[in-house]
Amino acid sequence: MHLATERAEVFAMSLRNPARLFTLLSMFTALVGTLAAPSAAQEVRATRRTTGRTIVVTVARLRSDSGQVMGGLYRSAEVWLIADQADGDCRANIRAGRARCVFRNVPPGSVAFAGMHDEDGDGEFDRDLLGLPNEGYAFSNDVREPLGPPSFLAASFATDALLVHARYGI
Repeated sequence: MHLATERAEVFAMSLRNPARLFTLLSMFTALVGTLAAPSAAQEVRATRRTTGRTIVVTVARLRSDSGQVMGGLYRSAEVWLIADQADGDCRANIRAGRARCVFRNVPPGSVAFAGMHDEDGDGEFDRDLLGLPNEGYAFSNDVREPLGPPSFLAASFATDALLVHARYGI
């Protein structure tokens, strides 16, 4: 028997028997409710996906397109510039002297960006014998300190900013 014909017969039987129709409608409603209602795990995943903001940091005027820009987004002065303590990391390819780091689901508050131009691709921030940078670096708010990196406070910004520029220096 063809599937459409079977369905028509079930429907016709249901119309003749109101109790059966009510049972079928209840089962159908429960099934649709189960399929439509997200489970607790799905709700948690959806919440994680939509919590916070997306922040885009653009590092411009890089001196070459070789290598990548590697950077991190930090949430406090206590962990500022400490390796492996960033709340978000990025590795961005460089095109026409520009790189974009995208950080998703950043919670509300203040954050600061620090990045470096890893020109030789070794994953390290290269310095000369005096400790001065051989590769470029960037901090949010275009902040530049004469001797050493800026403070977290100087580089921090509110997470309601959607686009952040970081001055490139060497």
